[in-house]
Amino acid sequence: MKKRFKTAFRHFIVNENGAVSIYVIIVTLLLFLFNAVLIDFVRIMVAENQVEQASKSAIRSAFSSYNKDVQNKGLFIINENAEDPGEIFEKVFENNLQVEEGSYFRFVDTKMESTSFAPDSGRTFSNKEIVKHQILEDMKYTAPIEFGKVILDGILPYSCTMLEAEIYVDISKDVNDLVKDRDAEMEKAINHMKNAYNQLDSVDNKVNGTNASTYPNLNNLGNAIDHFPTYIEDEDSEFEDDLRNLLKDIRDNANTNKTELEAAIVDLNNAKEINEAIQKKIDDTREEVEGKYGDLSDSQCSDSSMSDVQNEISELTDMINDYVLDSSFFTTARSNIEEALDSVDDGGQPGASTRLLPYVKYQIETLSEILEFDLTAFRPPFNNIISKFNTALNDTDEARKYIDNNYEETDTGVDGGEDNSGLSDALRELEKIKDIFQKGIAFTQDFPVYTELESLVQTYGNASLNNPGNLDLEDPEDSASDAFDIVSNLFKSLGDLSTEIRNKAYINEYILTRFEADDSLGIMEPGSYPENFLFINREVEYILYGHHAPGINYANALLELSATRFAFNFISSFSQPQVQAVVLPLPKFLAAVGWSFTETVNDITKLTKGEEVPLLKIRGVRSFSTDYKFYLRLFLFLHPDPDDERITRIQSVIDQKSSDDLENAPIYATANAEASIDLWFLPGIIDMLGSTNILEGQVRNGRYYIDTETNYSY
Repeated sequence: MKKRFKTAFRHFIVNENGAVSIYVIIVTLLLFLFNAVLIDFVRIMVAENQVEQASKSAIRSAFSSYNKDVQNKGLFIINENAEDPGEIFEKVFENNLQVEEGSYFRFVDTKMESTSFAPDSGRTFSNKEIVKHQILEDMKYTAPIEFGKVILDGILPYSCTMLEAEIYVDISKDVNDLVKDRDAEMEKAINHMKNAYNQLDSVDNKVNGTNASTYPNLNNLGNAIDHFPTYIEDEDSEFEDDLRNLLKDIRDNANTNKTELEAAIVDLNNAKEINEAIQKKIDDTREEVEGKYGDLSDSQCSDSSMSDVQNEISELTDMINDYVLDSSFFTTARSNIEEALDSVDDGGQPGASTRLLPYVKYQIETLSEILEFDLTAFRPPFNNIISKFNTALNDTDEARKYIDNNYEETDTGVDGGEDNSGLSDALRELEKIKDIFQKGIAFTQDFPVYTELESLVQTYGNASLNNPGNLDLEDPEDSASDAFDIVSNLFKSLGDLSTEIRNKAYINEYILTRFEADDSLGIMEPGSYPENFLFINREVEYILYGHHAPGINYANALLELSATRFAFNFISSFSQPQVQAVVLPLPKFLAAVGWSFTETVNDITKLTKGEEVPLLKIRGVRSFSTDYKFYLRLFLFLHPDPDDERITRIQSVIDQKSSDDLENAPIYATANAEASIDLWFLPGIIDMLGSTNILEGQVRNGRYYIDTETNYSY
C-alpha cells in the first residue's frame, strides 16, 4: 500500500504531466483571486459614482428651498425658515441610492450610513462679493443692457459740443460779473475825471473871465490887474479881501481837482486789474473745462451734425475775448491823468514850484508882499497863475476826453441791455424747480422706513452718501454754470471705458430692472403728492444716493435731471429764433439760459409722468427720445461706487422688504455623506488597497465605506 502511494505521488509530481497540472491549478487560483478583487473594485467604482451623483442631486434639492422674497430680486439664499435643507439632503440622498425591488440581480447594494449639511457662515447674504457675483450672473443672461445705445451712440457723440457749451457758459457767467465790476470801476474813474474837470472849469471865469467890475470889486484875475493901480493909490481892504478869496477859490478847486485825479488813478488801476482778470479767467476756464473732458477722444465726439452748433458756440466764446480791453488803453489813460495831476501839483516846495496848486498857495501866503509891488511886478504872478491854470484845465480835459472817447460801457444784457427777457424767464422757471425741491425736503411720511434702512446699511457694512452737486436756484447765471459742472462729471466718468464698465453697467441695469422708480405720477401734478416721494416708489433713487431722510433722494434725482436737461437744452437753444436774434455773446448767453430753463421745466413735467422728450431739440440733428429711466441710468454712471457701497444699499432694501432676517442667510453650504457596500470577496485585499491610497474608502466588518463632500452655492 505504502509503495503504491509513493508511486502515485511520484507519478503526479515528478512526471512531466504532473507539473503541468500543478501550474494550471496555480494559475487558475491566481486568476480567481484577481477576478474577485477586480469585481469588488468595479463594484466600488460604481458605488462611488452613485454616491457622488446622489450627493450632487441631494444638495441641489436642498438648495431648492430658497427665499422667495430674495428670489424676486434675482438673488438666491437658503430659506432656513422652510423645510430643513439638511433633512432634504438626507432624504434625497437616500432615495437616490435605493433601487426598486425587482427580479433582476443587484450588482451594487449601496447603503446610506450618515449625512451632514453645514451652511458656510462666512458666505451669507451679508457678503457683498457673493451678492455682486449673483447680480452679474443674473444680468448676464436676462438684462436688456442699454449701455451701448445710451452711452456710445446716445451721449458721447455730443461730448465735444458739450465741452464748448460749458466753456461758453462758465466764461460768460464769470466774465459777465467781472465786466460789470470793471464797468463799475471805470464809471467811478470817469466820474472822478468829470469832477476834476468841473472843479477847474467852475473857476475858469475867475481866472480867464473878461467881465468888467467896479473897484474894489473883483470878478476875475484880469480885474485884479486892471484895478491894481487904483489900489496903490487907495489901498482899499475890500480889494485885498476879494483878491485873497479869489485866490483861495482857485486853490480849493485845484485841491479838489487833485483829489479827484488821484481817485481816478486808483479806480483806473482797479479796472486794469479786473481787465487782466477777465483775460486770465477766459484762459483758465478753457483749460479747466478741457481737463474735465481729457479722457474723451475725438472719435468719441465725432457727430458731424453737431458741427454747426459747436462752431457757433465756439465763435461766441471767442467773441468774449473782445470784452478784454487792450492794455494800451489803460497805459495811455493813466499817463494822461498823471500829466494832468502833474500840471496841478508836482509836490514841490511852494516857493519853487512851477505847478498850479503850489504856486497859488504861495501867492496866497505872500499876498501882503505882492500887494506892495508896483504894477510891473504885480502883473507876472497873476499871469503865471492864468497860464498854469489853463495848462491844468487843458490837461484834465484831455485826460477826460480820452477816457470818454475810448471806453464804452459793456452791454451784458442786464439793466436795459440788448435783451433782458432771458434773465426774467430764467428766474421764473427757477422758482418752479425750487418749489419741487422744497416739497421733497418737507416730506416726512417715510421716516420709519428710512430709519430701518439706515440701521440695515450699518449692519451690511455702511455706505457713504452720493450728492448731486450744487445747483444754485437763485441766480440763473450761477445755475447754468452749476448745471454744466454736474453734467461734465458725467462725461468725465464715461471717458474711461475700461473693462470694469461692463460690470458697472450690469449692476446699474440690475438696479433699474429690479427696483422701483415710478415715472408715471407726474411731479407737477397736484395729486401726485405724497405718493411721488414715498420710498416704495423711489427705491432706485435711494440706492443711487443713499440719504436716510424722506424725499431727499428723489429731490436729488430731480436736481440732476434739471441740470442734465438744462445742459442739452442750452445746446439746443442756439437753433431757436429768439436766441438767434441776440447778437452780442453775453446777452445771448442770458437769452439762451432763459429759453433753456423754460424748456427744462417742461421736460421735467413730461418725464415724470411717463412721457419722452428728445435728447436734443435741434432740427436736422440726429437725436432720440429719452425717458426718466434713461437719465437715472446716466446718474448711476455719474456717481462712482468704488467700494460697492451700492451693493450694501441693495442688500438693505431687499432685507427691509423681506419678512425674514437675511443678514446671516446662507448662500453656500457643504454636505457630507457616507455610504457603504458589502464586499463579495477578499476584504483584506481591498483594505490593503485602501491603506496604500489606491482606494480612498475604508473596510469595516466586511463592508466598504465611501465618504463624499459636496460644496454648492447659488
